[in-house]
Amino acid sequence: MPDTTETTRSTSAERRDERFLLACAVAATLGCVVATVTPIVAGTSAAFTGSVGTSGLLGTLFAVQNLRLFRRDGAVALAPAALTLVFGIWFMAAPLLYTEVGFLATAGTQFAGLLVAAFAAYMVVARIAPAR
Repeated sequence: MPDTTETTRSTSAERRDERFLLACAVAATLGCVVATVTPIVAGTSAAFTGSVGTSGLLGTLFAVQNLRLFRRDGAVALAPAALTLVFGIWFMAAPLLYTEVGFLATAGTQFAGLLVAAFAAYMVVARIAPAR
């Protein structure tokens, strides 16, 4: 009888973890989309818009692949999760490397980068952490 209770608790925890990981993948994907459109909406320099816009498209590609593989397999795929994390870090750093970016573009891009990096980092750690 105790084996059944332990199995039920473990399965319930895994389902909660799976739902949270799915939410992480969705949040990282939405963050990439926000980072892509923020420079366009904020009307910043062409160099910043081009750099972050193209990076955002590529980051969105990896974030969508991360989401797709997680939904298909129910497990985190390390490669797209790690690459999504890299793009999140880039979105946080990019406004600091360009001159005359502006407040809205900086704040929006860095906020989107924070979302992407935080949730993608959680997925990477969940993938490499030992099973409970």
